[in-house]
Amino acid sequence: MKIRELIGSLAMIAVLALASKAMAHSDHNHSTVPYKWALSKNLQVKLDQRLDSANPTALIGLNFLEQKKLEHYDINVGNKFNTEARGINFLMERTSAGMKIVDGSRIGKVSYTDQVPIKKARMFSKVSMNSQSHVGHDHAVLPYEWTFGLATQDKIVRRMVQNEANVFVGLTAFEQSVLEEYDIQPGNTFQTTIQGHKFLIEKTSSGIKVVGHADAPSVAMAPDHNENM
Repeated sequence: MKIRELIGSLAMIAVLALASKAMAHSDHNHSTVPYKWALSKNLQVKLDQRLDSANPTALIGLNFLEQKKLEHYDINVGNKFNTEARGINFLMERTSAGMKIVDGSRIGKVSYTDQVPIKKARMFSKVSMNSQSHVGHDHAVLPYEWTFGLATQDKIVRRMVQNEANVFVGLTAFEQSVLEEYDIQPGNTFQTTIQGHKFLIEKTSSGIKVVGHADAPSVAMAPDHNENM
């Protein structure tokens, strides 16, 4: 579907949304979260398939695990969130069965405070390393910053308080799957920010470990208009 045709079809959504607003479930929070959601490759494929269909505003079905990942980042049923595809910012609404397009507009017309769970990051030159990496893994340093869910952040903070020198945090199978969906593999190192401090995190086969504290930026990443994976 051409971009102009797509935007034209989406122009009707605002009218339809107003017509159906009175029918919205009273138990659901229909507010828009203040951050942009970066689609994984799997969800990007689902959105592309819907956009290429005869009815681009129809429901995009999500399985239980995909729904749980949205909920993990406090995107609950009824909430709206921004995401990007094909150079267009889409306002999506999460439903009990998946998600659907509510509106589409050019990126310049949309504002949000941050992007989760992954975004392009600055590279750091001054890093204090705490431990040696495990052999046999891909030890690439990824140019991304990852935002952990609040429950995982709490686990990391508690482990740093208990053992500042060698911080390892075990992750549940679900927490591991969120990282894997964005192609973060054992041995990969990436950035995260916790309570205003930037850290380097290494993915392990059973969790993560804090391998360094990023002190000073060096070279900024070139801006990328589409930061979805």
